[in-house]
Amino acid sequence: MNFEQNLKESGLKITPQRITILQEIYKSGHATVEEIYENILQIHPSISLATIYKNLISMCEAGIINEIKPPLQKQRYEINHIPHSHLICQVCGSLQDVDVNMGKMIELKAIPKDFEVSAMSVSIYGVCKNCKKKS
Repeated sequence: MNFEQNLKESGLKITPQRITILQEIYKSGHATVEEIYENILQIHPSISLATIYKNLISMCEAGIINEIKPPLQKQRYEINHIPHSHLICQVCGSLQDVDVNMGKMIELKAIPKDFEVSAMSVSIYGVCKNCKKKS
């Protein structure tokens, strides 16, 4: 992924901190603020948690990353790429991407014709295979 280009196209300044935040999110797939902060401290020891938050908010607003808010869990961040949904384990909290055809969902006519859809977010809750094996 070309993070510099993403930042430039979104009108955000290209900084080493932003590039590192995006690399960390990309590497982990779905990361909490604390995970991002802990891993970036090794590269940028002087970075503050406030800087991480401020940059995450800016990049969410610019559409570069998405914030995922599972109930009863800390929010996580992911790179904004092809539309997808999430499988969330109610036991361990793991989060997986799953391809759901958003067009088909709209075709189900559950959404009124006079409502213009700009974005969709679907989270599917259950128990992952690892937790099922343990029980």
